[in-house]
Amino acid sequence: LLSVGGAPTRHIGRLPRRSGGERITPVKSDEDVMLFPTLSRQVEPSSGGGGATEWDVAIHGWIFEPEHTSLRRRAFINFLRKVLDLEKGEEASEILERRLRPFLYDNERGKSLTVELLTDQLSGDCSHSDEESLNFGDTTDDVNPKTRKRMPRSGRDGHFKGTLRISDNDFNSCHAGDTCSLSLRLVQPKQNDDGSSGSGHKNKRRRIWKRRVEDRVFTGTTYLLPPVGLSVISDIDDTIKLSNVLDKKKLMRNTFLKEFKPVPGMSQLYQSWSKRGAAFHFVSSSPFQLYRELHSFLERESFPLGSFHLKQIRAKPSAVLNLLSDPFERKCSTIGSIIDAYPKRTFVLVGDTGEKDPEVYGEIVRRYPNQIWRVYLRDAGEQSKERRFDAAFADVPREVW
Repeated sequence: LLSVGGAPTRHIGRLPRRSGGERITPVKSDEDVMLFPTLSRQVEPSSGGGGATEWDVAIHGWIFEPEHTSLRRRAFINFLRKVLDLEKGEEASEILERRLRPFLYDNERGKSLTVELLTDQLSGDCSHSDEESLNFGDTTDDVNPKTRKRMPRSGRDGHFKGTLRISDNDFNSCHAGDTCSLSLRLVQPKQNDDGSSGSGHKNKRRRIWKRRVEDRVFTGTTYLLPPVGLSVISDIDDTIKLSNVLDKKKLMRNTFLKEFKPVPGMSQLYQSWSKRGAAFHFVSSSPFQLYRELHSFLERESFPLGSFHLKQIRAKPSAVLNLLSDPFERKCSTIGSIIDAYPKRTFVLVGDTGEKDPEVYGEIVRRYPNQIWRVYLRDAGEQSKERRFDAAFADVPREVW
């Protein structure tokens, strides 16, 4: 479990710096942070690591202002309701607002956040199903500085990415060969009794930080994936979720107006693979703005959870059109980066015939012939499949797909 938390703060004066000159960025009370499930890989131990296993923990987040009270955003949603002939309060109307709002969030650019590893991990099994079992208190004095890392500044789309190097000495190890998860949180600026921040910077005229009463915790997950094992790289639309990608009107309705429905039998299949030790990585052309809805769908339909690798687009109304762009290059690049990070793992690719999965997976098998064990494609109603497959899987042994 990867999390960002602590009491939100409201900035009043100049941002303080740590003794080393690092500017601390708070999460304001009207801002939100979303952390996405990532993969963390084992790396060669450093000379000062004492021989302990070390990991590069991947961190990917999005900081934004929801703008729930924005009249302009509400007017845009009401306009779409009118165009689609939807009455406020009916199910499709409520789903539309819920799904569309993340595309209208105000991205927070240039934010530099710091995360730290929470060292009170459960013994043996690092995964946490009960968030209350984690220590999300505000005390950070005893944290190991080696498990704290300042992230690069967020981009124009509000996204930030970074890595945190940790070792098995920093947490209670999982069983060898198991995939597990760890907890982290955001380091919020602290308020001293004299009105100064934790950096020692004082404001003689007024308090620099004003702490709100409530605490907020932003949670996510990073999976410590062993170098050897079986991984399933899965598409989402028309592979595990009915979307009708071939019919763009139905695709948009299924994406923004209807509750997500599972492809029959896929949850049970994935659960059977999970029980045999498979890890899951969901690579989709869906944007990160739909992450929470997709994650809820997986949980509701009892799919095994895993890392998410979605499309990163700026949150603005015109971005909805990017949902229809060609996914070939992005999916090839994303899948290739996963396989490159785990050269000793074996992979199964699962997709459908509705869009470019045959072409993408054929290219991946040709690039990594020794790591791809099988390719499975769900028939989504595409015509002339045989000729298409012969071209997509040229030079790929027939027993592989």
